[in-house]
Amino acid sequence: MTASRRRRGRGPGPGRISPLTQAASPLTSPWIDATGFSQVVPGFKFTTGTSTASIEASIDGSTLDSDLTGLYSAPTSGTAFSVVSPFFRFKVVQTVADATVTKIVLTSRQ
Repeated sequence: MTASRRRRGRGPGPGRISPLTQAASPLTSPWIDATGFSQVVPGFKFTTGTSTASIEASIDGSTLDSDLTGLYSAPTSGTAFSVVSPFFRFKVVQTVADATVTKIVLTSRQ
């Protein structure tokens, strides 16, 4: 058994991310190149506090485009959304109280 396997579920270790706190908010993914797919199905779980998820858009993968970002509605866990920009990123803002669980998975569809 590797060291990382022994640590799984026992606090932050290699490859483990701590829940989002207000102090560390917002949590923003890197820009994701949407070439080759047209839909994304987000799956996320936030426990405690108030977590607000959003999708941001970019033409070039380096600069936020507020005009295109306005085309994305707030994501819902388990519900596919259409990709309307060449690049996008997932953003979570934590307010009110720190989260005890923050898990996010994005799956693409052609």
